[in-house]
Amino acid sequence: MEQPVETLEGWYCEHLVWKINWPLLRSLDKATRNSVIDSYHKINKSLEEVEPDQGSHYWFRVNGFKGDLGLMVLRPSLMDLTAVEALIAKSALGTILQPSRSFVSVTEVGTYTRKPKTDRGWAYVNAHLKPQLPAMNCICFYPMNKRRWPGANWYELPYAKRQEEMHEHGTIGRQYAGKIKQYITGAIGFDDDEWGVTLFADDPLEIKKLVTEMRYAAASAVYGDFPYFIIGTRLTENAWANLLALDEGGAE
Repeated sequence: MEQPVETLEGWYCEHLVWKINWPLLRSLDKATRNSVIDSYHKINKSLEEVEPDQGSHYWFRVNGFKGDLGLMVLRPSLMDLTAVEALIAKSALGTILQPSRSFVSVTEVGTYTRKPKTDRGWAYVNAHLKPQLPAMNCICFYPMNKRRWPGANWYELPYAKRQEEMHEHGTIGRQYAGKIKQYITGAIGFDDDEWGVTLFADDPLEIKKLVTEMRYAAASAVYGDFPYFIIGTRLTENAWANLLALDEGGAE
């Protein structure tokens, strides 16, 4: 048996994606539609009441047909995430939402580069274990697995070889410092895939460039598997009414 890598964990994380039931929304009278908008504001206020000490969250509009609305939320426990799910499902907003995708995980930092030995090092690690999600324009989320194929089995590689591959991976990521914020969450035993990767950027092309460049590193090129990608744009509280406006984009 090869040596497993030790990991450090922080807040529990959930990525939630819904489709909006547009026929139902169109059937609602104006007062009921306004109650849905008010419901969002109440949910958001409830989420913010415990932040930043007990979590963080990020609403986004989803591009493509995988969904319409997305939420990334971080909390100290799985029970806290369950409470957030229930808060939304039982609200007026929940009546027009149809679950599309979810991903349950926990923020994670691997120790292939060893544990920090300085206060500055621990501050960097803690910022990834208990992060305040950035107010950047774009979000990209994707699950990731390490392959267990004959001749390309990540879990059969010696520790030193895995350490080498992850160092190359990290070197590429550091070149995008200031342009992209990246958070890794571990999902082994929590969800169908092994890790979640969340990228934030103001320019979506930086996300494309980073993911493309990392594909050429062996940790991804040989051992990486990426089931799907979700891209979206930040949904601010002021923009919420536009999301549900029936005349947006020329509709009547």
